[in-house]
Amino acid sequence: MFWLQLGTLIAFNVVIFAMLFIPPSNPQHADAGEDAYGVWQLIDDIEAERDAEYAGRHRLRAPPEGDSPRAA
Repeated sequence: MFWLQLGTLIAFNVVIFAMLFIPPSNPQHADAGEDAYGVWQLIDDIEAERDAEYAGRHRLRAPPEGDSPRAA
């Protein structure tokens, strides 16, 4: 049982060492350059689009013609 525990401990340490100290071969978040479309630009564009399209609470479609909105 001792050797199984020791082997598991060593295996975990080797995996942790490999994850921490060996750089990945293909970095996913490399610098895209100055002209790249950033996250904050995307958020600003989405908020501007939402503000332009807002027509009221839960307004999915226009009310049928001839019907007037009821007074609350």
